[in-house]
Amino acid sequence: MASRDPALIAFDPNDDLGATPRDKKQYRTIVTERSIAAPRTVAFAELCSYIDGATDGPIVGGVTGPHGLGARFPFSVDEPTLGKLELIEEVISFEPPWRRVYEITGAPVAMYQATTAFTDQGQSCLMAWSVLVDPLPGVASDWFLAAAERVLEVAADEVKARAEAH
Repeated sequence: MASRDPALIAFDPNDDLGATPRDKKQYRTIVTERSIAAPRTVAFAELCSYIDGATDGPIVGGVTGPHGLGARFPFSVDEPTLGKLELIEEVISFEPPWRRVYEITGAPVAMYQATTAFTDQGQSCLMAWSVLVDPLPGVASDWFLAAAERVLEVAADEVKARAEAH
């Protein structure tokens, strides 16, 4: 019986997969970590609360709740030359209180995917927030990447402060 997997259907075993060089992606990463003097359950809840306040709240709730898989959060970014960008953050993996993964669409990048993960450290936790971006050619994504890095730092500090004040 033939496989119906689209990835296998498109594969031709007669192709010489290494013969022609392919353009190398120039992914950019942004990573920030915070040690948080609070349990990960508290920090994860504060992350979700922060997202509610930083966006217009979910316009589509997730499968398992307002922040679950498939939840969509609209927000906007003002850019001096492009004007106001309307962006959507969509949750693509939700594993409370361990991990949340989302993509952003509407940004001047080919791909924006981020993961926020929490690990226990005794009575405290470590929050690691990482972003993987496939920028557009040239300098089209530069301002957005710089802004994203600043926003990530501010957001991480805010989540840490809220969780520790809880």
